[in-house]
Amino acid sequence: MVSFGLMDTLFVEIACSPCVTTLWQNVRRSVDRFGADKFSYHFTPVFGSQVSRETQVVARGFSMDWLDLYDSADFRQCDPIPDEVMRAGHTISWEEALDRAEHTPEVERFIAALREYGIANGFGVPLYGPDNRDAYAAFGFPAEVTPTEEQIVALTMVARTAHDRVCQLVTIEEGEISLSQRELEVLRLIAHGKSKPVIAQLLEISADTVGTYVKRLYAKLGVSDRVGATVKALKLKLITV
Repeated sequence: MVSFGLMDTLFVEIACSPCVTTLWQNVRRSVDRFGADKFSYHFTPVFGSQVSRETQVVARGFSMDWLDLYDSADFRQCDPIPDEVMRAGHTISWEEALDRAEHTPEVERFIAALREYGIANGFGVPLYGPDNRDAYAAFGFPAEVTPTEEQIVALTMVARTAHDRVCQLVTIEEGEISLSQRELEVLRLIAHGKSKPVIAQLLEISADTVGTYVKRLYAKLGVSDRVGATVKALKLKLITV
């Protein structure tokens, strides 16, 4: 059992995170503390679906093979769980979300893939923010572990606190950052969920060159991942999503 004092400390650290990179570090510590071995956060475009191609996903604990599959073609859009959780309006298990979903052939293939990769035990949390800045979080557990009510409540609070901080970070004013036209083009495509190969194809440059631009953007923005880059770019009004 986690003490209330420790819980307060964890939530304060999340709520006071100075940037998205530190925020995810604090969230990961909290996720570990409350016994989950998987975590994902879907940062959604305004009025968008939690499984759209434009949605930025931070994930931890899932295999690279699963993450590659989830990000490939239209596979992510076959995932019925996030939208069912958002429709429910409260925390529900993945199993309950799948029970609510219409079992189309695409959904059945997604469920089969979940079983193949051993992803079946967890719950989703709907997250709501100002100006329709909604999101979705998920927490997974080892197959032999059933999360307790305390774990579910605590992790739901972790997700809500983290999303509140993301929304705050989007609106915090900071100094200007100078980006070249090409860097802005790459940044906009990152924010719209495009992979490096797709960006390379759209801009007619090599994937290695895209990688160089991404590293340069991360350095200029002071971030370490796509969600961080998108949040910072929105905050500085470099892009609109």
